[in-house]
Parts: sequence; structure tokens; C-alpha cells
Amino acid sequence: MRTSKRDRIITGALELAHRDGFDALTFDALAEHVGLTRGGVIYHFRTKTELLEGIAVAFQERWRAEALEALGKPLEEASRIERIEALARSVLDGDILPGEISFMVSATPEAEMLEEAWNTLRREWVGEIRELTAMQRVALLAVDGWWANRAFDTDGLGPDEPAIAELIVSLARGEGSDDGRQ
Repeated sequence: MRTSKRDRIITGALELAHRDGFDALTFDALAEHVGLTRGGVIYHFRTKTELLEGIAVAFQERWRAEALEALGKPLEEASRIERIEALARSVLDGDILPGEISFMVSATPEAEMLEEAWNTLRREWVGEIRELTAMQRVALLAVDGWWANRAFDTDGLGPDEPAIAELIVSLARGEGSDDGRQ
């Protein structure tokens, strides 16, 4: 399937952010990188804020699709524990796109859109965090840490071991917890 120009622009923005950081991203550099004119980029994204909104939407769609794939059934047919486990597995098994971390840690106010995209997805899949068991909350922290470690670990020294991933997933399921919350 042929990639749309809008998708090419988003992918190009991620690649440039990975290489140079989000704060250095310009429409001119982006246009040159993706083989379009500056006007061609602006046709799809009039401002840098609109570009970031497009990236946030693309991330959220990708994250949701990966979680649904890990779930293996429609979201509304899954129990809360199944949703939490699927979200954890989708992050533990998923890829980190070049530039993804640059957008997530950008010091710009617009970067909050990406944080909100993740928080929206997490609320949809997990529900109220305070209602989770302590183990499940620790599992979500471990999932975030796993993702951040993989994003920053350029030497490949991270904890990408199946036994660690399975431990995190078992915590996400609340195994070993005796307080009965689900």
C-alpha cells in the first residue's frame, strides 16, 4: 500500500526529531527530508502545533492498534485484567519509532499533546489507576520504565529479557495480590 504524503510527513518529522531533536525541527528541513516543498508540508500541517497534533493522533492510533492486537478480541469484550495485560504486552513487545522519545520528552508546551494521547489510551484500557492493586500499579510503572529504557538504551543493555517481561505481565494481571481489586 502506498504511503500518503501526510504519513510521509509524520514519519519524516519523527526521523528528524530522532536525529536533531524536536526543538530543531523546521518545515524547511522537514520538506527537504521528505521530498516535498515547504508549501506541500504546510498544506497538510499549517503550523508546528498541527504537525504535533497529527503525530499525537498517529501515535495514539498505533498504540491502540498494538494493544488490540495483543488483546486478540474487541476491547468491549475484555475484562479489565485482560485489557491491562494486553496494554502491558503491547508496550513490552512493541517497537519504539525513531524520534518517538524526542517528542515525548520535548520541553515544548505542545509536547503535552503526546502525554495526553498516552494518558487517554491508558485510561481507556486501564481505568482509574487508584482502583488497581499495588502490584498492578507497579507493573504499569515497570512498563513505562521498560519503554523509557529501550528508548534511551543505545548500547542494547536494557532489560529486554522474556523472563522480566513475563514478570511484569504477571504483575499487571495482579497475580500474587491478595487485596481482591480488579
